[in-house]
Amino acid sequence: MNRSFTTVIVLFLVMMLSACSTVPLGKAGLQGERTLAAIRDLTGAYERRDLDAFMEKVAPAYPEREAFRTSVEKVFAAYQTIHFKLHFTKILVFVQDKGNIKATFTWEGEWRTTGGRIVKDGARVTLVLDPGTHQKGRSHRSIPDAWQQGLQP
Repeated sequence: MNRSFTTVIVLFLVMMLSACSTVPLGKAGLQGERTLAAIRDLTGAYERRDLDAFMEKVAPAYPEREAFRTSVEKVFAAYQTIHFKLHFTKILVFVQDKGNIKATFTWEGEWRTTGGRIVKDGARVTLVLDPGTHQKGRSHRSIPDAWQQGLQP
């Protein structure tokens, strides 16, 4: 009796462990993970107000890159605290066999000056990333463009 009970427990544990085994991510899954990491890096650099790290994530071919850098620099100078909340439960990542990766998601932001002025904003945006570098390329309404709107001092 004791032996059959032990056998049942062992079989049950083996079935549970095999059911919990993970399958390695495929190409699309890996691209999705890298896309999420790139978005986290971009928002993290923006929240830290680290202009160099932020611009490192913006492709060199980004249209009017220097004007964009200047506008982001002005935002960093005007606001001492920046906080973002990304709604990862509402993120949609399109990974194609060829071409750019498109990540659409919702964000909310809060910018605060040393004087206490607070600006809040949020939107649903599409970010277009190069699949090789995961740098921000062109976009429909990109995160950084949206982060600039209404935020100039």
